[in-house]
Amino acid sequence: MPGGWLSRLSIGKKLALSFSVIVLLLIGSLGASLFYLSRVNSYIDRHQRITIPGVVTASEMLRNLTDMQMHMHHALEHPTATPKEGLAAIAEIERRTLAALDTYQATHAAPTHPVLYGMLQAHGRADLAEEESRMIVAIADGLSALRAQREDVDTARRHGSPRLAAESAYEEIATKTEDAVASLIEIHRKIDVEMKLEGDRLVEQARLLIMGVVGILAALIVSVYVMMQRLVARPLKQLAATADRVAHHDLTAQFETWPARDEVGTLAASLTVMLETLRERGGALMRKTKELEAFTYSVAHDLKGPLREIEGFSSLLEKQFADAQDPRVRHHIEVIRRSALRLTHMIDALLKYSRLEQQELPKQRFNVLEMIGSLVADRLAGAQGQKLAIHVELPFADLYGEPVSIRQALVNLLDNAVKFSARHPSPDIRIGGKQSAGERVIWIRDNGIGFDAEQRDKIFGLFERLHGPQEYDGTGVGLAIVKLVMEKHGGRVWAESQPGKGSTFYLAFPTQ
Repeated sequence: MPGGWLSRLSIGKKLALSFSVIVLLLIGSLGASLFYLSRVNSYIDRHQRITIPGVVTASEMLRNLTDMQMHMHHALEHPTATPKEGLAAIAEIERRTLAALDTYQATHAAPTHPVLYGMLQAHGRADLAEEESRMIVAIADGLSALRAQREDVDTARRHGSPRLAAESAYEEIATKTEDAVASLIEIHRKIDVEMKLEGDRLVEQARLLIMGVVGILAALIVSVYVMMQRLVARPLKQLAATADRVAHHDLTAQFETWPARDEVGTLAASLTVMLETLRERGGALMRKTKELEAFTYSVAHDLKGPLREIEGFSSLLEKQFADAQDPRVRHHIEVIRRSALRLTHMIDALLKYSRLEQQELPKQRFNVLEMIGSLVADRLAGAQGQKLAIHVELPFADLYGEPVSIRQALVNLLDNAVKFSARHPSPDIRIGGKQSAGERVIWIRDNGIGFDAEQRDKIFGLFERLHGPQEYDGTGVGLAIVKLVMEKHGGRVWAESQPGKGSTFYLAFPTQ
């Protein structure tokens, strides 16, 4: 678990710190990328301003030298031509060639560009710059020699001297000068190759830089993700899992201590305090519940003795006054006896509820269809001539649960269905079910008197009755036992009904 100053930061500050590092890295990478791109653009610009125009200028000088030879040959072949068409034209071409050479030397030569010259030195090709300078000097010397030779040719032509020697000397100088220009062009092309190599190197460096930055960013993002998983997601999942256990009444769960002083640590500490409070209150409630259950059991058990005596003595009185003339005496004795019996039944039901509440129900898989068949056979046998019809259409046979308590719940629901449909001309009870991925549902439907839908939650309360004992017998505990059985199985119970249209009770059991 992280410690130090980082553990004292809140989650928001940790996120802000992480994103600040990412943003700073992005800004730095953008600046470095722009720097390399500017250098690449600079070399592209130099290539456009130096290399290409330099080759063009040198090619122009080469073309001028060819023109000068042609004009010289023409002037010697036609001595009567005007100066403009002869040696004067050559002089003009010489001037343009010198101007082109000056332009080349001033703007295109490597020594005049410190960055370009430094690049050549870095590549170990400073000899190209030196050779370029030598060629420029050679071209300048050649142009000077051509100018002097042109003047000699002009003098020889005016004096009628032989022209062959003069023309040969001129052509020899022009050829050497052309060779120097051609060498200059070749040198310039080699310099251009070095510039392209430098540009490629810069592009490769920029590419590697971008790839490195992307890799660092990816690693940083993964680190932030891992940190958030470690500092936020994983502890929150652990807290949620423990909280879920607590929500399912498992107070033995323990929230993990979180050393960081962030929101997760605060939440863990608060939940730990809450759990301790729940344990204390749960323990106190458990003690009170056990005391109340013991008291209820004791009171119910102690009341059964006097009630048995009341019921026994009322039976004796009933026999003793069987021939009494006053019917009110017999009626009062009958009321006492019935009340004692009803109270005894209620106490028995309460004891059954109390025992069930304290029991642990060991669950197993059993044949519930066979159990229902046995219960139905017993009810049909005890119908005593009543037109009772019970239909069983259960789509499954086995069920996971505690058989004895489930049998008690089914008995209570089936007896209620028989009792509340007894006044129907053709009592009809149907038992069915359905199953899904997580639970199996058993339902019992009758065509009895039904009840108001607003009472569907009230009827499952202890001692809750919708009818008086004069209308229907009962203790008001049967449906409460059904609800308790389903709670102990982690299931659900609910009812649907309309007055005069019968009722349907549902028992939903988890599959595991």
